[in-house]
Amino acid sequence: MTLKYPLDKYTIERFLPHRDPMLFIDRVIYADETSIVAESDIKAEAAYFKGHFPDLPILPGVMIIETVAQAGALIVSLSKGLEAGSFIAFSGVEQAKFRKPVYPGETLLIKAKIERSRRGFYKFSGEAFVGESLAAQLQFSATQMTFNAEA
Repeated sequence: MTLKYPLDKYTIERFLPHRDPMLFIDRVIYADETSIVAESDIKAEAAYFKGHFPDLPILPGVMIIETVAQAGALIVSLSKGLEAGSFIAFSGVEQAKFRKPVYPGETLLIKAKIERSRRGFYKFSGEAFVGESLAAQLQFSATQMTFNAEA
């Protein structure tokens, strides 16, 4: 399948099982067999900003991690394709460092790449930027899973 970049959220939904409010990737700028560049618009109305923190809303680090992990899953889905009923599940964070707070109204530029893959198991590295500033970097893993209709 040939895709024309940038990919919008509706196209992204064809490749990820996530949906609002948990689909954080808004656009894919570029992707190839092992890497991706994507964007996530940080919306001020997100519920977590009401409590994190009321007087100084800051995007929770776990949301940054999830956003980068979604970009990693997209690399696999866009480049290798997945069997019907399969998805890429986040399985671990080996390392995460937060360098700069992220605020409502900003756009995260996500860069992720596959470092290793073997039989449905993947190791990734990723970075999140606001403008030219590095906001976070991490190394994480994921595995291919199937939906269990009986669960």
